[in-house]
Amino acid sequence: MAEFKSKASAVTVPSQMWELEAYLREQRRDIDRTFDYRYSQLLYVFAHLIRAGYLDEKLLAGLAQDKLDAIRRDLAFAAGRPASG
Repeated sequence: MAEFKSKASAVTVPSQMWELEAYLREQRRDIDRTFDYRYSQLLYVFAHLIRAGYLDEKLLAGLAQDKLDAIRRDLAFAAGRPASG
């Protein structure tokens, strides 16, 4: 919120409002990607939340092994290393 307020207060001419609007649109996209609750996207969301530090993989202990493996593959891919297992 502080970043938005800072950007908004820096606007001095009407044309700069488009830059502020683009910033808000990108922030909304980030939030939508981070918290996409569609069932088909949950494994990707879990991997994203782990990468971002919002979720610990230990909290997913109740998931089926194939789902945990898929999350680990996504984490490995994002880190640029081959997935094990």
